[in-house]
Amino acid sequence: MKLMVAQVHDGQYLDGQFSKHAWKHIVQQFKAKFGPNYDLEILKNHYRALKKNHSAIRTLIDQSGFGWDNDREMVYADDDQVWDDYVKAHPDFGIWRTKSITGYKDLCIIFGDGGASGKHSRALSEKVMSHKKHIQKDEGNLNGEGSQSPLVGSPDDLGNNTLKPINLDE
Repeated sequence: MKLMVAQVHDGQYLDGQFSKHAWKHIVQQFKAKFGPNYDLEILKNHYRALKKNHSAIRTLIDQSGFGWDNDREMVYADDDQVWDDYVKAHPDFGIWRTKSITGYKDLCIIFGDGGASGKHSRALSEKVMSHKKHIQKDEGNLNGEGSQSPLVGSPDDLGNNTLKPINLDE
């Protein structure tokens, strides 16, 4: 993602696409750091997965009652009922209740960072916060009352998850 962010800052990301020059640079730099097993198609597939993740997160954050927790690097809801209602209507979003994403700020640089504009929307700064007010530890629940456990998976080379926090910077 850092290579993509650098290309955005260099003006090589226009109309939602990286230029051919940008992709060439990204592939060269990525191969130099991680070896020759990564070609343009693999990196473009990763880009598409990142774009899909960003889109899903933005969709949730733009909904009333949702926000982004910088400390836990995941979407949060004001209460469990907000999650329950949304996931009931949109089952594909259930994964985001527990999925952690490292590098969301970089995703916002790469893909843009619009926001909700409806009458119930909050400014992004209000929706991005430390989620501490929602985490109250007790003996019965080590993750905190109403916790959304960030223990999900880490993408392997194929994008499959293992039991570690997700780090998309790798």
